[in-house]
Parts: sequence; structure tokens; C-alpha cells
Amino acid sequence: MGIPAHATVADALLRTHRRNHRAEHLRRIENLVHAHRGRDPTLADLSLWKHSADAYQTTFNSKKTWLQFREAGPEAEWHKGVWFTHSTPKFSFCAWLATHNRLSTGDRMLSWNMGVNTSCVLCHHPLETRSHLFFDCVYSATIWKALMQGLLRRKYSTNWQAIVSLISDSSQPLLFLFLARYAFQATIHSIWKERNSRRHGEQPLSPNLLITLIDKLVRNRASSIRMLGDTKYEEVLHTWLEARQNV
Repeated sequence: MGIPAHATVADALLRTHRRNHRAEHLRRIENLVHAHRGRDPTLADLSLWKHSADAYQTTFNSKKTWLQFREAGPEAEWHKGVWFTHSTPKFSFCAWLATHNRLSTGDRMLSWNMGVNTSCVLCHHPLETRSHLFFDCVYSATIWKALMQGLLRRKYSTNWQAIVSLISDSSQPLLFLFLARYAFQATIHSIWKERNSRRHGEQPLSPNLLITLIDKLVRNRASSIRMLGDTKYEEVLHTWLEARQNV
């Protein structure tokens, strides 16, 4: 087109010679340049960020910029159960990995190394899988039951898919849903951490101790939310304490 690669818009507008092009996209550019010719070339160029297909703004938005590059796929039904308000990032990330079945459980390690020990270090079951670890394992099931039976009541389950479906159901009451999601993620993270500690030869923790630690995690988060002043969650700590008494 005869326009230098580093030319400004003003440089392009000052170019007086209009060229004919065979390529359609070059003709469109030429027409745009011609349409804007006559404007004051001394005005500074204005940088615009693309926010959507036909929308440009002067402000940068990382999310909208990322959406222009990524290949969008179908929305996962479980995403609200993993990414939610007042979640703890490291818990959510661990739950996200588990939901994608990307944790290095025994069955997955077996596909990398035929000689690896695939047994569950928590209960010595011969094959550790995600569904076994959360919560078919006797050790993890004991923890999950102690923490969640009082809250979930008739909805209580140790089946992975049933739990994920429950925490992804946004029709549930707000406080119930938050506590179910948060306790689920805190439990996954804590059990996975304990599992890794045992695989590296560290002193094992009893189920009762892990129950106490996870319960404290939930209580601390509930207290911190109240301090943030989010009135929708004012009763979240009371709801958790009441559920724990119903065990």
C-alpha cells in the first residue's frame, strides 16, 4: 500500500496518492484511509483496545483482551462449584485440577511409569483414583462424613459426581451452597496435602486431627467474610456451627 510499517495514522492520511488493489482487504483499508482524509493531521493518535467483535474502548481490560485470543469452548456445568465468591484460590485451584482429573493419583501415575506404587497411602487400597480418594477411601470418607453430614443431611453422599452436581446447583440456598463448596474444596486440598506428605515419608495425621484443621479453615473463612462486611454472609458462621452440632 506504500505505507511504512511504523507509520502513524497521520502519516497514512497525509499520503495523497490513492492506489488500486486487487485484494479486497487492501481496498477496504484504502477506502477507510480515504474516508478519514481531511481530518486535522496534527491531532495525536488515539489507541483503542478491542473489547469485542465491534467494540473498541480507550481502557484496557485483561479479561476482554484474553477473550479475543482464546478459543471459546462450551461452558462447564461445574464451574460455579469451583470458582465462587469468597473462595480461597489455592483450594479452588486444587479442586479445579481434581475436577479435570489432573491430580497425580495412582492410576494416572501408572500411565507414566509402570513400576510406580499405585496404592492409596491413606487406606492401602491397591489402586488410588480420584473417586477413591474423594471419598470412597475409608480415611477420607471418615473426614467427609464428620464435616458434612450435618450440613448436607439427606443430600449427603461420598460419590464424586453427586457431590460436584450438588455444589454446582445454584438453586440451593446461598449460605448452604457457600459452605458446601468451601468445605468441599478445603477437604480436597487438605486430604491431597496429607496424601502427598505420607508419600514423602512424613508423620501421618489422624482423621480426627484433619477434621479439626478443616473445621478451623471453614470457621476462619466465615469469620473473615463477616469482617469484610458482606451482609449476605452474616449468618454463615452460625450456619456452619449449627450444622456441626447436628453431626
